[in-house]
Amino acid sequence: MKNEVLMPVNQDFLDVFDIFMDEEQKTKIRANNVRQYVEGIVDLLLKDKIKATLKPNELYEGINWGRKIKILKENYDEEIANDIQDIFKIGGDGSHFNGKVKEEELQLIIEKAIHIVENIFVKYFLAPEHKFGSENIYTIFSMLPLRHRIYILEKVSEKYINQDVVDRLSLAYVKFGEKDKAYKLLEKALRDEVINTQFYEEKKKVLSILSSKLIELYDKNEGYEKNPQYSKALVVEDVLVVGLPTSKDVFDTAKAVQIFSEWFVQDKDKYTEFINLFLYLMKTDTRKYE
Repeated sequence: MKNEVLMPVNQDFLDVFDIFMDEEQKTKIRANNVRQYVEGIVDLLLKDKIKATLKPNELYEGINWGRKIKILKENYDEEIANDIQDIFKIGGDGSHFNGKVKEEELQLIIEKAIHIVENIFVKYFLAPEHKFGSENIYTIFSMLPLRHRIYILEKVSEKYINQDVVDRLSLAYVKFGEKDKAYKLLEKALRDEVINTQFYEEKKKVLSILSSKLIELYDKNEGYEKNPQYSKALVVEDVLVVGLPTSKDVFDTAKAVQIFSEWFVQDKDKYTEFINLFLYLMKTDTRKYE
């Protein structure tokens, strides 16, 4: 019959379908998925931190999540452990039939889940053997989305500041459209004698060129909304700049893959922990590559 719609006649199926399509139910499912994702983070990135504290006859697989979180809180990082605990609580509500998860709670734990990996990165750079600037990881680190680089370096700078942090963070600020923050960072670093006058003047020159080039590129690409997550490759005095939004993003993907491939082969054993963290954060990359 014309325009007739075939519908399932089984009422039980219809009841289940209605629940499945319910927006609140979808939110609960996503919240539970966030919990599962964080379980993966712990098992893949923090397992060794937990195992190091266990008794000789204890198996990692045999201890519950409450104990794992307590170990992380007491022996690794309290903020990270608290975020994991919050995600487990809200995500756990999503696993129960009568549980309730609000949309804002879901968005909160998604942000916390991303910050957990960023904060593990911060912990990485706080270790003396991985102090920012002491390892040849600049090119790879610069491939992370700007929001991650800024968050990580700002958190690191709360604990210590050196010329390398100032260098990379000031560049990231300008690429993100926050030129004033970049200059304030340079001025404070000069006052605190973290950098010398020569570095200060040279970096100001690079940032000024970078800023003007970005403005020029934006002007040539009218019609695109400014969004620092999307970018076009630009080199200013041997500095890779990421800051121009365009429908054809980009980041010179072929070159980036080549650099990463070579670096991965040469240094994978030396920087295993860094590589794992890098790959996890790149999962959140929303830039468009060609």
